[in-house]
Amino acid sequence: MKKIIALVIAGLMVLSFAACGGNNEETTTNTEETTTEAAAATVAATLVEAFKAEAAKEDATTNTIATALSTNSVVAFMPMVQDMTEGFLAGFNADITGFTACTAFAPMIGTIPFVSYVFELSEDADADAFVTTLKDNANLRWNICTAAEEMLVETVDNYVFFVMAPLSFEEAPAEEGVEDGGEIGGMEGELDGPAAFDPEAETAEGETAEETTVA
Repeated sequence: MKKIIALVIAGLMVLSFAACGGNNEETTTNTEETTTEAAAATVAATLVEAFKAEAAKEDATTNTIATALSTNSVVAFMPMVQDMTEGFLAGFNADITGFTACTAFAPMIGTIPFVSYVFELSEDADADAFVTTLKDNANLRWNICTAAEEMLVETVDNYVFFVMAPLSFEEAPAEEGVEDGGEIGGMEGELDGPAAFDPEAETAEGETAEETTVA
């Protein structure tokens, strides 16, 4: 009888350990999935979530929302926040109208492929139609040097957030022909010619040429 009880207890312990092991494995899997999802969040997606929180605030304006977004940790450039009016807006192939207020949030360096706008529409405006206009006229290659990789548009009440951005701001690989140390296409960083004008060197060369002519 004692042996039977001992065997039963041993069996229950084995089942308990197996259950614990299964729970740990499930917890580990869930943690890995969460970490992967967080790592996969793009610049635009991160800012969209931040926009939702800022636009929901009672005292929100286009300027306060854009200013808050410009301080987000995902932003890896020197930001510039500026109120805009209807008409030409960088990033679009046509004039953008139909909003009551707009604040742009963009890099001070124009070659960075990022631009975003926070629009405020009137209470009776057709937000869906406005969003369609933004999407139809957006140009991911508005920047001459580079192109954005993602475009997202989000609405909260009568606020609309539009953003075009790279997927991340990780350092891009050097272009072909550009090497460390300022060498471009085999040319060293120290320039020759007018860009590196040296008055003393110019005078010395002039004197030498004059002496040669006289001789």
